[in-house]
Amino acid sequence: MSKDIFRIATKEDAPAFLELLSSAFKSVGELGINWPSTRATLEMVTENIVNSTAVVLERDGRLISTLTIRFPWESTTPVSGYPFVWWFATAPDLSGQGIGNKLLEYVENTLLRDTFKAPAFTLGTSGKKHPWLLDMYKRKGYKEYFQHENDGDIGILMYKVLIPERFDENILGTPPFSDAKAEKTSV
Repeated sequence: MSKDIFRIATKEDAPAFLELLSSAFKSVGELGINWPSTRATLEMVTENIVNSTAVVLERDGRLISTLTIRFPWESTTPVSGYPFVWWFATAPDLSGQGIGNKLLEYVENTLLRDTFKAPAFTLGTSGKKHPWLLDMYKRKGYKEYFQHENDGDIGILMYKVLIPERFDENILGTPPFSDAKAEKTSV
């Protein structure tokens, strides 16, 4: 019987991490979305693993899903005052089995809420070019708070409240890439 293991990625995972990311984001790149995940290199993946908290779901020695948490203190220009998640990927041959949901729930509840006591966290997604991501996040309880034009797409920043009594809308902040074309949506 297979056993799923949640763990933090190490530098030794970088080649398998890159393989997973590349296969999962191939279809996103084909939509014309130019995210770092669609053009990741071994150097980028290694830097991500070393400088952020890259969480992996492993089954029988194989990385099957990953999601990276970037904390505000990792940069002098963070996306938000709350943690930002990105590089969420699941092996395409295992899609539809709930594996991505399993990892996302682990990161949201076990790590961010229960371990790090984060009142909320943020993520970015496509609002125009990707056919279903925005709706998926909305169904999972995420709310939009910022939009910006990005390579012919609409970049949408979203947040999810994990500890309502500690959430402060002001901590969401304005991302460093904001400009006159971007707009903060009502929270």
